[in-house]
Amino acid sequence: MDVKVDNDWTVDDLIEYEKENVLKVNHEYQRGLRWSTSQKQLFIDSIFRGYSIPAFYFHKTKAPKSGNRYFEIVDGQQRINAITSFCDDGFGLLIPNEEKGGFKFPNFVKDSECPWGGKRFSELTDDFKNRLKSHKIVVYEISTDNPNSIRDLFIRLQGGTPLTPQDKRDSWPGKFTAFVLRIGGKDKVSKWYGLKLFLEIAKVSNESRRRKLVAQLFMLYWSISNENKFCDIHSSNLDEFYHSQVGFDEESSEVKRFEKVSKELYRLFQGQPKLVGHYLIHLFLFVNQLRDEYAPGWEAKLVSAWQVFEERRKKAAENVKNDIEDEMNRYYHRYGYMTQAKSDLASSIRQRHVFFVEEMMSLLSPKRLDERRSFSELERQTIFFRDNGQCQWCRQKGSSHPVAYDECEVHHIVPYSHGGATNVSNGALVHRNCHPKKSQDIKDFEDWWRRRSERNFEQVGSKRSRQRHGAKIPPDDTKLKFVYQNQEFEGIVRDKKYIINYNGQRKVCDSLSAASRVITNTSRNGWNDWQFRLPGKNNYILADHWRQNQP
Repeated sequence: MDVKVDNDWTVDDLIEYEKENVLKVNHEYQRGLRWSTSQKQLFIDSIFRGYSIPAFYFHKTKAPKSGNRYFEIVDGQQRINAITSFCDDGFGLLIPNEEKGGFKFPNFVKDSECPWGGKRFSELTDDFKNRLKSHKIVVYEISTDNPNSIRDLFIRLQGGTPLTPQDKRDSWPGKFTAFVLRIGGKDKVSKWYGLKLFLEIAKVSNESRRRKLVAQLFMLYWSISNENKFCDIHSSNLDEFYHSQVGFDEESSEVKRFEKVSKELYRLFQGQPKLVGHYLIHLFLFVNQLRDEYAPGWEAKLVSAWQVFEERRKKAAENVKNDIEDEMNRYYHRYGYMTQAKSDLASSIRQRHVFFVEEMMSLLSPKRLDERRSFSELERQTIFFRDNGQCQWCRQKGSSHPVAYDECEVHHIVPYSHGGATNVSNGALVHRNCHPKKSQDIKDFEDWWRRRSERNFEQVGSKRSRQRHGAKIPPDDTKLKFVYQNQEFEGIVRDKKYIINYNGQRKVCDSLSAASRVITNTSRNGWNDWQFRLPGKNNYILADHWRQNQP
């Protein structure tokens, strides 16, 4: 195989060769066009910003009959299609300040001039058209008579020993990339030394996964600290977070606190068995809040409390496997199961963390620095996450209303004056204006909460118990309504299926959560989203309110 590196190619050469059919795709092994419009837009945007783009690999060959020379594309098909599609006015470019499609640009990009933003190729000035066409690229021209060597090269480039998504992130520009490399560590690079929590305590299979865990943990920590919410931590969300954090400040108080908590958690777990990713995440977030609001002393009990938690989780998993009913099986249904299915979704992480905090607080019994009747910030935030940011007084009344974290209050379910504890299990999220004050309102809410808790306990039982209770579905012809991002979606129940209208199409769903997922493209509890109008009724009620009142 003979390989020639040619640095004289330009984007215009690609365009002309593609038009002249000199660049060809071998469909026997190429995967076809896969890039979305947003991927194409970002690629063209990168060229205008002067970013270097990956090299192209072309197999220089000739047609068997005519003998005409051409290039077979080994690597670069998606990028060539993006360029030619844009030059044919196939799409307009992104405008950083508008952030369409959910993509978030970093602030330094938003603040910089973007005269090509929103424009199609024909709408560009001649200067920008020439800037695109004259952009230099690197091409590896390969000559060989052995087609198997070309396929072997394609496999090596695409699938044999490819870069992992995290390896690619490690090469991105920006200070967040450097931060993850320094905290997660990279072998043989002294300046990327890594913190011991991740080097010695995190149970990961390789250093790439270790750095991914650092990025995921920091993204969760940042999202909770700045936006009071959990976030998805799968690869596409990580990519977006990296891009939005190019102007990352390594000297910020957030970064210093992250490192301090990491070192403290390492000190506490030094010499213990390694922690899998979900435990390291929940312990980190838990310790981050404990250290501010609770008196010293909990540190000495943290490891033993976690060991009890882990033993109970293992026992619960064994019980469920053998279909043994036990009150401790909640450790499987509310935690263990959610480390297996869709474990990187915000909803799963949130539910796990709420349960983890509740149980660890019970095992630790830490002493609060402030012994007043008010809930601590850790308890308040855990209750906010547990109740999914929804006012529980409104929920009791059959409606669904979100509460802003800065405007929420926590109601003692059993009143403090009647001996009710100030802890997560005795707190409910409410609007300030909804906070029950009258004696009868307080009693009615307490009774409703108790009935709901009893039903939830039954529903979260063993596999046999869940099969016995079955899924609750409203009667046929029940009307459905869901308001999402100021848009109202409707549907109806037919043949025990939820049929919804979405973008002019009829979607048939087996569950309300599936119906919510069609609309939001996220994993959600549909019972808290949808409202029912039962046959013969005039008013809508929250779906979960209907479910809670079924026998």
